Amino acid sequence: MGNFNYYRKGWHLLGFIIPLIYYFDIFKGRLELVYATRAIIFTFLVFFIVVLIVIDFIRLRNEAFNQLFIKIFSKLLKEEESARMNATLPYMVANAAIVLFFPAEIYFLSMGFLLIGDPFAAFFGSKYGKYRFYNGKSLVGIVAFITSSFLAGLLLLYFFSLTSENLEFSLYKNNVINLNSIFLLLIGSVSAGLTEFFSGHALGGFLDDNLTIPVISAIVIVISAVYIFGVDSNTVFLDFTKVYNRIN
Repeated sequence: MGNFNYYRKGWHLLGFIIPLIYYFDIFKGRLELVYATRAIIFTFLVFFIVVLIVIDFIRLRNEAFNQLFIKIFSKLLKEEESARMNATLPYMVANAAIVLFFPAEIYFLSMGFLLIGDPFAAFFGSKYGKYRFYNGKSLVGIVAFITSSFLAGLLLLYFFSLTSENLEFSLYKNNVINLNSIFLLLIGSVSAGLTEFFSGHALGGFLDDNLTIPVISAIVIVISAVYIFGVDSNTVFLDFTKVYNRIN
């Protein structure tokens, strides 16, 4: 678990804004699209990804521009990102992939694992992590990641219960505690924690935990929901070809 960076982690907490927009379907009915909110978010993310790719392509080949970029965004960057891909790029790719394939509840949970679990792991791991593994990450950090992810996930499940009726992923379903969703949350939290532990920065920094944690945990939750609890795959895995379908 890396050093705790208050600026970086605080900035990433703004990542909950997009899941909120998606969850409440803010742009419903706009642009005569069936899935307007999903389409608008995905389009924005793809545009932002292209901008980030262009910036990284230029700065990693132009030292003067790279130094200017680092000077401006130094508080949001890790030291090693000066010579490799900005971790915001894989983070945005993860957002785009999850919006493309998964419903808002899974998006919320999987991004929550990253946005909550990662900073808690970094803080407790750097402060109290005595025993460290071969990759420098600590047992305390792993436990902090999984515990904080699970507890934050419980709050999200409760939030889902308050704002929508009878969702697959909610703390209550038909006024009864939904043990299935709690079990899936536990599976997701553990898978996210293990993913963080084994994550590196392969492919020039693209396979960063900002990408792997939300994507892998979302896939694990969906597979578990379908094959363990028999959830209809169409409710947890969306048809990406229909993102821009127009209202008839």
